[in-house]
Amino acid sequence: MLIWIFSLLFLVTASCFWFCRQLLPAIIRKKAQGTLHKVIFPEGETQKLAVLKTFHGFTKERFSDEQIMDYFMKIKGLQNLSIGSSTNFWVKKYLLSPTKIKLNYFEQVKFYEVFMNFPAGKASSPPIIEMKNNSNAKEQEKPFNKVQPKPFLKQELA
Repeated sequence: MLIWIFSLLFLVTASCFWFCRQLLPAIIRKKAQGTLHKVIFPEGETQKLAVLKTFHGFTKERFSDEQIMDYFMKIKGLQNLSIGSSTNFWVKKYLLSPTKIKLNYFEQVKFYEVFMNFPAGKASSPPIIEMKNNSNAKEQEKPFNKVQPKPFLKQELA
């Protein structure tokens, strides 16, 4: 009888471990990417394809489209995430997980050139990811969306 209890306990433990390691990250990724895709790519697939084409250009086709989108959506999502807003559990969990790829120094430089100029056609600030309306968050100033003037940066680098 004791063997049956231990085998059942082992089976339940192994199932929970498999769920936490394999299935839960896939569920989180699917739910969060659906939400982030609408915010990051408001013009749809044309923006997404432009990012993929540019990314493939400077990485020389080293990464798959899924890996590139994972990297881009996590970095861009973290940039657009508002500190004062309450965000979706799935989005927060997805954005705080590590990326699937690591870029070398030159690829990172090229990536941030694309990243800072995205979307290329708009001169306005990026949209802020907010899942729920929070009146306090709208009233607060968003410190991470400010852009420092170029003369200040030149003095800093000199």
